[in-house]
Amino acid sequence: MPLRNLAWLMSRRKPLSEAMSSEEDSRKGLKRSLSAFDLILYGVGSSVGAGIYCLVGIGAELAGPGIAISFLTCGMACIFTSLAYAEFAARIPVTGSAYIYAYVSFGEFYGWIVGWFLTLGYGFTASVVARSWAEYLANFIHDGIVYATDGNDDSEVYLGFLEYLTRFPIPFVAEGYTCSPLSVVIISLCTYINVAGAEESSRFNNAMTVLNISVLAFVIVAGFGTQTVNVDNLDPFFPHGIAGVSQGAGLVFFAFIGFDMVACLSEEVIRPEVNMPIGIVGSLLICTGIYVTISLVVVGMAPVELLGVDVPITNALFANACCTHNQQLLDNASEQCLNSICSPVLHSILLYGGRFVSFGAIFGLTSGTFTSLMGQPRIWYRMAQDGLFFKMFANLNEVTQVPTAGMIVTGVGASFLACFVELSALANLISLGTLMVFTFVDAGVIILRLCPLYDKEHTPSSVENNDDEFQEFPVSPDSSRKIHDNPHPHSWPF
Repeated sequence: MPLRNLAWLMSRRKPLSEAMSSEEDSRKGLKRSLSAFDLILYGVGSSVGAGIYCLVGIGAELAGPGIAISFLTCGMACIFTSLAYAEFAARIPVTGSAYIYAYVSFGEFYGWIVGWFLTLGYGFTASVVARSWAEYLANFIHDGIVYATDGNDDSEVYLGFLEYLTRFPIPFVAEGYTCSPLSVVIISLCTYINVAGAEESSRFNNAMTVLNISVLAFVIVAGFGTQTVNVDNLDPFFPHGIAGVSQGAGLVFFAFIGFDMVACLSEEVIRPEVNMPIGIVGSLLICTGIYVTISLVVVGMAPVELLGVDVPITNALFANACCTHNQQLLDNASEQCLNSICSPVLHSILLYGGRFVSFGAIFGLTSGTFTSLMGQPRIWYRMAQDGLFFKMFANLNEVTQVPTAGMIVTGVGASFLACFVELSALANLISLGTLMVFTFVDAGVIILRLCPLYDKEHTPSSVENNDDEFQEFPVSPDSSRKIHDNPHPHSWPF
């Protein structure tokens, strides 16, 4: 009997009426202030910063130019997942995204697992993007110091200090393992803005995302306008075969977590049944187009060896500003070509454009960090309301109506990870968590359609004695079915 009760506790599904109760009492909870346009910009801001500035270089080492196909493959797979998210979000317009969807479809234990997978995704994504933000900012300041001092001895002091801000050696740890103190700065700033409230946060994110898209549009125009996108750099397109493309797809998968971030905002959206599907699917389509286009342009502008893993886009611009294609193939090309004060300058627009992108990338990565830090506290907020996390995370600030405690804890945890954990290790862990979350959501739609949802909670005794009181929740006139047809209401009918 105890084992039977334990199994019931783990598999009990959240009643639909209970899941919707927070939506009905939304005036007492999170404030509804976001439109479909806001949602699309949140999704784009959450995805594009992480996927473009962080992963193009790392992914190109695995898949070569085929990284564009890796992004396209992930995008096509995620289109179906986004439709599943859209159906859930329109039917259950409350915060919690995949956590609440798994709770309603599979049961409490599975919802709890998905909640922690989301924590893995959001917390680690913020850390990855913050670490990349630190690299781009340091690169921009480095170029400014070299340009201002003409590379004299005085610049060595400043450059040495800048090196410590991004690669501070950690004593008593493996050689080459460094900390990135500068990444803590952006996480602290984004946490402060998040605490100010959803409406203020939306304005900040919209501005950052528009600036980010403008920078990426410049890269595309500059690449084709200067005719530096060389087809020879795209040959061979699959240097490591299909296996390389598959590995690249696995690595960049977390770059599509943006529409889960949109789902987290369900309880703060005006007319969620209409705006949520638009925001989820729209942001995914835009992100996929940006990923494929930018990755092809960047990889086509310079050999993969020159792109590096930290600042691939600026490296591609500087390489073509300072060197011809043949010079880029030399063994010492990184020393000659990746120099912001090279002479002679072949394409001045690319030289100054590289500096502009170094600065502009800061806005895109700021948006990526910001949106990830915004999504995580809302997962904890919903879990705490359901009694699956500490109650303090369910408290909202009386003035801003946001979960302040969750935001502060998320900021502290993400700062620690960003400072001490390497970018490549974080990226692989995030992709694993994201894939598992998407799997649960896709399977949950099948359960949603084949199994009726409960209108109220049932105990083991009610399962045995009160089968007739279960209500019918038809999906369509042709597929409706009654719950008393299933002798084990907490199990699947297949």
